[in-house]
Amino acid sequence: MVDRTDNSNQSVVKREVDVAADPEQVWEALATDEGREQWLEPDPGREIRIEAVEEPHRLVWWWWNDDAPPRRVEILVVAAPLGSRVIVAESAPAFPLEMLARGLSRTLALA
Repeated sequence: MVDRTDNSNQSVVKREVDVAADPEQVWEALATDEGREQWLEPDPGREIRIEAVEEPHRLVWWWWNDDAPPRRVEILVVAAPLGSRVIVAESAPAFPLEMLARGLSRTLALA
């Protein structure tokens, strides 16, 4: 399931997937570097900064790479009849950060 919603200050994409594994196994795959290396595509320019950890059911991080703005990812892991349901909400601030940076660069260059 994919749900796209707009709040007053951000755009959010929400996805859900059922996984045939218990919540503890899913948590290990999400919350550890070793687990993420198994499923997350390699990207040497990607940075991940953890914002919140509520083991074993909620993880929030910000990620970005060299040429993309930061995005906030909130992951919930809940028990489901066939194992676990993983709910992911990814959002990007609507504030035009790149425009601000370009404007400030021009303003500071004139000073």
